[in-house]
Formats: sequence, C-alpha cells, structure tokens
Amino acid sequence: MRLFDKAEKFTAETATAGSVLTYFHEHVHYFQTLFTGYGHIQWSSYRQASGFTLRKWKELWPIMGGPRIPLANCNTRLDVHQYAHYLYLVFAEQNKISQARFITIPGAKTMDALKLTLIKQSWRINPEIATAQGTRELCTKDILEGHAFFLERSFGNQILAIPPDVAWDRSEVPDVYTAAYDWFVERCGESARELFPILCDLSLQVSWEPLIPSTFEEWQASNPSWRFYSLTEALAAAPELIMDMEGGWQERYLAFCDQLLETCQFKGLNQVLSERLQALIDLERHPGISPVQRIMKKALELRIEQPWMSVYPARTQSELIRLFEEFRIPAVLVGGRYQAQSSLDGDMVTELIGELHYQAFNDQLLGNPSASARVTNSIECGFSKFGVHNGCPFQVSGECIGRFDPKEGLPIPMSHDDTGNIDGCTFGALFHYSETRVEDLLVDYGARFDT
Repeated sequence: MRLFDKAEKFTAETATAGSVLTYFHEHVHYFQTLFTGYGHIQWSSYRQASGFTLRKWKELWPIMGGPRIPLANCNTRLDVHQYAHYLYLVFAEQNKISQARFITIPGAKTMDALKLTLIKQSWRINPEIATAQGTRELCTKDILEGHAFFLERSFGNQILAIPPDVAWDRSEVPDVYTAAYDWFVERCGESARELFPILCDLSLQVSWEPLIPSTFEEWQASNPSWRFYSLTEALAAAPELIMDMEGGWQERYLAFCDQLLETCQFKGLNQVLSERLQALIDLERHPGISPVQRIMKKALELRIEQPWMSVYPARTQSELIRLFEEFRIPAVLVGGRYQAQSSLDGDMVTELIGELHYQAFNDQLLGNPSASARVTNSIECGFSKFGVHNGCPFQVSGECIGRFDPKEGLPIPMSHDDTGNIDGCTFGALFHYSETRVEDLLVDYGARFDT
C-alpha cells in the first residue's frame, strides 16, 4: 500500500483525522483484494501471465545463445523473434482484458475496439449511466472507489464521531468516488443507501469460470461494472427485496445476496468464494502457497463462515477490530519508505521484497524500463524502479544506485547460507533462484517488433 503524503501524518502520535481516513480507505482496497473473487482473480491472473512469459522466455535461451531482454531483443532468428512477439502479445492481451474490467479505455467503448485475439465481438465494455453532469460510462474503478469512499466516510462518522455534514462533505471530491453511489440512490432511493456497499461487494464476486467469456451475458457476469448495473436495476425493479439493515441484518445477509444474485442469473456468493478457496487449496497441495496467499486463503475461509465480513465493517465495531487485528496490511510505503504495520516473519519480508524485484524485472522483460535504465541499457531492481528509498541498505549508503550494466555483474555481490539467508544484493537472489547468470544478460531496449 502506498500513501501519498508526509510520513509524519501516519504515525500514532501525529495522525490527523484525514490521514486516519486515508489509511482506512486504502485498507478497504486491500480487503477488496482478500475477500472478493475479483481481487483474487486480478492478483492471480498477473502472476499466471507473467510466470508463463518467463518460463517460455527461458526456453528460448539455448536457441539464442543466452538470455536477452526485452522480448523484442530475442531476435537471433526469425522464428525466435516471432515466438517472442507471440509471448509479448499473449501478455498484452491478458493485460488489455484486465484493464477493460477495471477502467474506461479511451476511444474504446466496445470489445472489438480493443483488437483482441480471443474476443472479437462488439459487446459494450461498460454500461452507461445518467448523472447530473450527463451520461458517463460506469467502470469497475468507480465501484472500487465508491465502496472505499462510502466505508471511509461511514467510518469517520460512526467510529471517529465526525459530524455527518463534515464526514460526508464532497468538496473537491472527484466523481470516481461518488458516481456509482449517486446513481444507485437515484435508482433505488435514499432508503436503500446502506445496501450500496453490499451491491459493490456482490459486483466484485466474479467467477473465473469460464476463463474467457463467449457471450455478452458471460462478459457482463465477469465485469464488476456490468454486475453493479444489473444488481442495481434488479433491486430498483423489486423494492420488496430491500433488506432491513437494523437489528440482526447479518442473519438475513446471505439470503438477500443470493436472491438478488439469482434474479440477475449470477452465481451464488458462497459458490464464488468456494471456487477461489478451492483454487488455493489445490495450489497449497502442489507446489505450495506463499505467505500472502495464506492470508488470502484465511480471508476466504472467514468470508464463507461469515459472508458479510469486510462488506460494511463500520457498522460493527467487533468486525472492524477483527479485520485490523487479523488482516492489517503487512507494510505500507509512505514518503518513499517502507513501514511495517506489525512484526513480519522472514517469509513475509522475503515475499514483499521478491514481489518488488519480480515486477520490476517483468516490466523490463516486456520492454517497459524506467527512462534512466532505457538510456543506459541497464537492469534496475524493484527498490529503484518503484521508488522505495529505504528498501536497500546499499542504496541508502550510496554504494548502489539501483541499476547496473549486467555485463559488469551485480554492483553488490550476493551470498546466501544453507538456511536461505541472503547477504548483499537481494535483486541478485531473483537471478540466483531462476538459475540466471546476470553477466549473461544481453540488454537492448532499442529492439523492436515488426508491426
């Protein structure tokens, strides 16, 4: 999690109400990842696509005499270059589909405008809604931010005791935080406003079956923006379904959700949660799961047991406390510096660092280095590429700038003992465990694919 403000605003001693609300808002996004089908699928799809690309790239090494980056530089033979281009396009297609399920794409309102290989139909990517400012596309980012904003302001009012007129003040608030809510209330009425976070959550409970939609209805069921639109219209058409949020609303929660989902011909809540949990159980058996995946598995187990968990925690203080005790973000990045949010075991630290380096290298393999790395045909570690200023002691001390000419080897030698403890350059561990000699990398960011 990255917080864009001064670090001193996020300490226990000097935190302001505004910084606490920001901190809570970003945790809602973390909970959206842990507790929803959409969050799990987005997290998994990147790793599957990037892992496939890396594996197939390594298979080219013997043919082209060693590792070459980016993929466009895999050009020792025409067939090698064509296959590398195929790998690039496979990842790009996966990324386009993910982006279409997240934001509005400038100049593209229908799927055929994305020029995909797997989906060529002219389905509308997102629904359109009427707002006070005119018609606009409703995208998944509107749902994610609208949910987080609603919970943030509810938290401010109900937990921090901020007066309602202050807590819900919209001065200078961009419409990405309010458009979905305003349209929901316009369609379903003010009396249904507290169901808004529930519909946001149900919108995010997407299935990964089928992997690629073959009909417009399957695309709608897989895209949270369309799901939110359909669920809202279904509730507006049948106001008798509106659930009373007073008293023991949790006891009525699952029945309400499944009735509304069934009305839209979407899969039931527990069916989707169980699909994602089973995927992690299967992965746990072989080849195993990481510390973050163990947290995701624990979140799904809790969500199946208590289906309302994380949806509207500001209404139930015990739920809020449990979420922050058991599912607090492991570390935040504020002012360019990592801050651990609790005591982290070695495996979690290793995964957090490894994830930064992995994403940085994958970006460079795909031909997306930083400007500084591009000019010098350098390899850049995750700390440098993503601006984590205190991540590496050698960058803090000035011994390393975070990027280097691979022909000269690692700027700080790496060593490790029998227990796996690493000394020196942690970026070097990425190459060590993938059986790559840094010195063998041939880098040319000027290489291009024929279009």
